[in-house]
Amino acid sequence: MSIISRRFDKKKRVPVFRHAESGKILYRLDARLERDDWETVQSMISLVYNAGVAAGSEQRAAEIREALGYSGTG
Repeated sequence: MSIISRRFDKKKRVPVFRHAESGKILYRLDARLERDDWETVQSMISLVYNAGVAAGSEQRAAEIREALGYSGTG
């Protein structure tokens, strides 16, 4: 799942990255990007976001196990 809209507007002078659901601008780059470069940046953002979600989920799972008193060692 991507949080960034995959829509590329080559008419814009500055690349704009929008939230996939709300359409709100997340950020703009002060550089002109070709489509391939734009897709690379978008992929990196998705990779970092998904890594953060995974890390947060693992941390939350550990907190829940600790709260329940489950050590995980059988």
